[in-house]
Amino acid sequence: MFAYLLPSLISAALGCSVQGVAPIVSTRDGVIVGTTSSVTGTTATVDKFLGIPFSEPPVGERRWAVPQPPKKWLGGLYTTAFKPSCIQTFTPKSQRSFVEQIYNNPPPEESEDCLYLNVWAPSRPVAPSEPPRAVLFWLYGGGLRFGNAGQPMYDGSHFAALENVIVVSVNYRTNVFGWPFFPAVTNLTERNLGLLDQRLALDWVQENIHAFGGDPKRVTIFGQSAGATSVDVLLTAYGRNSTPPFQAAIMMSGTYTWLPVANCNNTNYSAWNNFTGEIGCANATDQFACAKTKPATLIKDVQETFSASGFSGQACDNITFVSDPRLRRASGNFAPVPVISGTNVQDGSYYAIKAGSNVEKYMNATFNNRTELKAEILAAYPIGSEGRYDNLTQLTHIHTDWNFHCPALLLANDSTLHVPTYRYLYNATFPNTRITLPPSVVNSSNLTFPLEYQRAWHTSDIPLVFSTYEDLLFTPGAPITPEEIALSNTMRGAWASFAKDPSKPPIEGWRTVRNGGEGEEADVMSFGVDGGAGVGLVKDTTGKCGVWKEFFEDMHF
Repeated sequence: MFAYLLPSLISAALGCSVQGVAPIVSTRDGVIVGTTSSVTGTTATVDKFLGIPFSEPPVGERRWAVPQPPKKWLGGLYTTAFKPSCIQTFTPKSQRSFVEQIYNNPPPEESEDCLYLNVWAPSRPVAPSEPPRAVLFWLYGGGLRFGNAGQPMYDGSHFAALENVIVVSVNYRTNVFGWPFFPAVTNLTERNLGLLDQRLALDWVQENIHAFGGDPKRVTIFGQSAGATSVDVLLTAYGRNSTPPFQAAIMMSGTYTWLPVANCNNTNYSAWNNFTGEIGCANATDQFACAKTKPATLIKDVQETFSASGFSGQACDNITFVSDPRLRRASGNFAPVPVISGTNVQDGSYYAIKAGSNVEKYMNATFNNRTELKAEILAAYPIGSEGRYDNLTQLTHIHTDWNFHCPALLLANDSTLHVPTYRYLYNATFPNTRITLPPSVVNSSNLTFPLEYQRAWHTSDIPLVFSTYEDLLFTPGAPITPEEIALSNTMRGAWASFAKDPSKPPIEGWRTVRNGGEGEEADVMSFGVDGGAGVGLVKDTTGKCGVWKEFFEDMHF
């Protein structure tokens, strides 16, 4: 339900953003009313517009429909609180409490009516002598199965107040609601609804961000995990001669280019048959129409019960999702914008723990009957060397390299031949970015998260980039250290500097990746090079990515 401001009050306050007066902005679709708040550590204030509709709600007959711009409204629309997240799924069900404690805490309201975005902007108007402000456009992670833009970690206030930039975060549909692998959806592009949601939100920014003092020509897309994968999907979907709706990109612990992709010729809809049976539509004359009438809670439950296997998946339409990202990047046929790509030292620990530390089971499930490959991988990561002292550390190293580190390295080596490309490694550990699991979660999920696997784990860098470490619920009461504050200032400043002018190094002295990765100079920026606030260039000496490169090349269709 939208809340409106009387037109007479709007005309009296339009354009104002001062203490005691709500900030009001006129957008393409109508007038919106936000809030102004102060930010710890600065005298600057930030205007927040939370829950701006950028699409018609995808509900009822519009479930599984291509997103469309919202209808215009009269009066002022109050945008003072986050809207519900899109429907989320957490699998397997037995591990739900573990996943949610880390990635969905506090849990938001969920709804199919979720296509809203949020804007944080400095309250101070842009001076006539100043250019419009740079924009950072955030895409959250969650494996394309969960996530929401309203998580406290993603608050853009510090960016706006301390870096004089604008931050936009956006909800997009995930799991089967965002990626329906259904035979009734014959237009492949219409199977990539989550990507279409992201694109429509970018269109909204192009048309409206000037009203907030932003520059539509200086938009930097950035994301983490599946959000970073989405960034790379956008990069590879735009050709070298295109004019994308962004000028730069940052990928945090996620890529698409070098990861194995789905079989683009897959027409096996057995999962759809199982799905329709479970929701009571197997005998319907029009199964797709029947599925649209079923409660979202039922569809969510069926996905979680069956681990969503085969119910959803990206379609290679070569418009929103290309089938040959590696070849496009190698030839330079991708969006011609500078990029930053990086990973965390222990990106794989969370996934290793979810796998139960069972290396044999993990290898068989992941690499099937590739006996020679499995033997080669295990030989490259023997227990007893390079800090691997048990199955869990071994599996952490394997998963970190094959899902995160090596794809980022290979992407950077290809990308740097065509556009300025920067790589980083996050290696810091702080007390309040470590997870303390309540006994109830440990008991219900039968999982623990030992501290030694929370060094620089998947997601622990986000509160440093956004400077939201004070709002974390990972370990309530854990201290915030001066080193954490210092490193956060450095990382937030680097991301903002890149957004303002990606033609310059994000940090003075940060080199682009050299010679397709073959140079001898250190060119990887280490954030937390000493485990704390230290920052400096290092050389990648992993030496394991040759194994994975051969595998990736073989797995691309």
